[in-house]
Amino acid sequence: MTKIYYRPAELREASALKAENSEAVYLAGGTQVNRAPLDRKVPEMVIDIRDVVPAGIVKEGTDMVIGAMATLQELADSEDVPEALRKAAGFIPTRSVRNQATVGGNIGAGRADSYIIPVLIALSAEARTAEGNIQVEDYIRDDHDELILDVHVPVPVGACIVVKESRSHVALPVVSAAVSLTVDEGLPNYGLSGACIAVGCVAEKTIRLTEVEQAVVSGNLKTREDVEAAVRDAISPIADILGSVEYKTHVNGVIIADAVIRCLEALT
Repeated sequence: MTKIYYRPAELREASALKAENSEAVYLAGGTQVNRAPLDRKVPEMVIDIRDVVPAGIVKEGTDMVIGAMATLQELADSEDVPEALRKAAGFIPTRSVRNQATVGGNIGAGRADSYIIPVLIALSAEARTAEGNIQVEDYIRDDHDELILDVHVPVPVGACIVVKESRSHVALPVVSAAVSLTVDEGLPNYGLSGACIAVGCVAEKTIRLTEVEQAVVSGNLKTREDVEAAVRDAISPIADILGSVEYKTHVNGVIIADAVIRCLEALT
């Protein structure tokens, strides 16, 4: 049961409260905190950050700057953010949740089945936190917990596709992934200079399939079947109520391979 509620008026106060109470949880939209009873991890203390963390979506140079308190519905409605990010926000099945859930809260929760985290990693997004800037990929990989203020998303150079798969519209996903390819016109193999394949739902947190990325850029994966096999070999999902290991491995291989091929086709 949550017993203590703070609502600081400024960032310094919020940071001090967290430093003094390491078990306290930052409260943004509340969608993750409110689902905590399902995980039997109800925070005893919350720090409501709505008055100290920015919202809104603005352009800053060539980057889109998304306030951590911006909602996923605002992302889905925005014509300024990259299309893949808008689509990922729209994967959340109900508008009421999208209107409550925030970008910063989604990253901070670090759920392996997040729709937002894979695409932010694929887009090389950077989080500005109360303690400095950090790539979203590093924030997730290294289990950071600094308060996120906003997220900087650079203009994509190449193609980015986000995908999901679930057994029903409202079910938790068994696939949540994003693929991005960057290009250099002076290079062979579609001019590819880099690739990112960020995958949720197959580990404790979103991971990158670095060996598959390297093989895509080098041109060693010639066909859809080659990509599918490489993805299957690179992941190790666990069986649960959503599906068996075999099912999850197969469906992730098929859908992620399709995203890679679609990205390649988008560059030709």
